[in-house]
Amino acid sequence: MVRWKNHLSVTPVQRGAGVARLRRPATVGAWLVAVVEFYRWAALEGLVPKALVARLSEEQFVRPGPRGGERGRMRSVPVKELRVRTVEVPRAPAWLSEEADRRALLALPLRQRDRFLVELLYFAGLRVGEALSLFREDLHLLADNRPHGCVIRGPHVHVVRNRPANGARAKSLRVVPVPAELAFSYQEALRERIDRVGDDRGQNVFVALDGPTAGQALSYARVVDLFRRLSKLLGFKIRPHVLRHTRATIWLRGLEGVPVDLDVVRVLLGHRSIASTLIYTHASEESLRAAVANPAVQFPKFPGPGA
Repeated sequence: MVRWKNHLSVTPVQRGAGVARLRRPATVGAWLVAVVEFYRWAALEGLVPKALVARLSEEQFVRPGPRGGERGRMRSVPVKELRVRTVEVPRAPAWLSEEADRRALLALPLRQRDRFLVELLYFAGLRVGEALSLFREDLHLLADNRPHGCVIRGPHVHVVRNRPANGARAKSLRVVPVPAELAFSYQEALRERIDRVGDDRGQNVFVALDGPTAGQALSYARVVDLFRRLSKLLGFKIRPHVLRHTRATIWLRGLEGVPVDLDVVRVLLGHRSIASTLIYTHASEESLRAAVANPAVQFPKFPGPGA
């Protein structure tokens, strides 16, 4: 086991375009743990002696003597390394905490398709894969959607598991209400699409508008390029998932109205567990300071040293 561990640690492996790198210590450790757990299972099944598992997983001592100890001294040395348990403090995800940054994002001069994508991610809190997997029939943006065969009133988006050509997939199924203004943004995006690629009748909501793939489902690589351009225009780095984090934080903190209940936000975001939604409840430094800086509280006055 020791020789195998050393082999894994010092033997380079090919990564990428001919680049040889050493495995990370964490990777080597994970492999060793997997082997030890395999032998532990084998011992429980009676396939290998239990003493073998004890030698692999229990604390061992160096045998004293000419070859075991230091110059034959009678001393046992534990070989198991003592480690201090580290505690990872959960950190709130990155979001657009400044209102000026959020306003600047929504005011950027973008083509209509890109504007609709940004607004859909920002106002609905969708994952980028969910947005790219949308079909036209999934958008119900009318006040009364019975013409679509849908009894849900008001503009909303059906997040379903479609299979578009770009490989995008929805992680969780749900219905997400959206602002009525998104209907106008979508109409402008459709008008731009018809002007660029014609009435292609394609089922995807987001398609490429130029190049050899015009009219085909928009790829994630093009969305990455879009957000690189957005980052340059804004002066700070922004990713698609930051918009989802921003919307979740806005809902929970009530930055655009009344705070939304935690369980409602969980459903809107498509989280299976409430623990996934709790990461957005971290208090800001401003709110912590405001909680203790209450001007209505009058502290008693104590007499000075000379009183």
